[in-house]
Amino acid sequence: MTNSNKEVSKNDISLHFIGTADELNSHLGLVKAMLSNDETWQFTWQSACKILEGIQKNLMKLMSHVSDNKDEKYFFHENEAKALQKETARLIGNLPKQNKFIIPGKNIIEAQIQIARTVARRAERLYAAVNEKEIMNPNAAVYLNILSDYLFYLSQQESLINVNFINQFTGI
Repeated sequence: MTNSNKEVSKNDISLHFIGTADELNSHLGLVKAMLSNDETWQFTWQSACKILEGIQKNLMKLMSHVSDNKDEKYFFHENEAKALQKETARLIGNLPKQNKFIIPGKNIIEAQIQIARTVARRAERLYAAVNEKEIMNPNAAVYLNILSDYLFYLSQQESLINVNFINQFTGI
């Protein structure tokens, strides 16, 4: 049963989305915990953790929206997607250009962020499927699309920070 008191099957697409968004929220919690314990991040982790916590809150709001798409307090506004897009652009601006495939696994945090990114992509696909069944807030779809991009660039920033830290530490 959803918040709007509709009976739904355990195999309903909205429940698949909610479960995936919940899974993503947990992965982001792990990333946040890993970042806050990673000394190589120094002060950068505080900003990333704050953004990740905001994303987690937005995911909970999005799960509520899928449960009850008529309640306007769960609607996404354009500013949520724009703020995440701005942060994504900031990350891109700090990274060197990449012209080869990225293989996850340079370090544990980078790999965990990549796992979260793939779950975000799945959540985006499931949200699109929910939207086919019932018209949902389009700003949420935009937000989910930007989220996976943000996580990709966050993983690359983490990889770069760790490589630079190790090079400084070892003198290589």
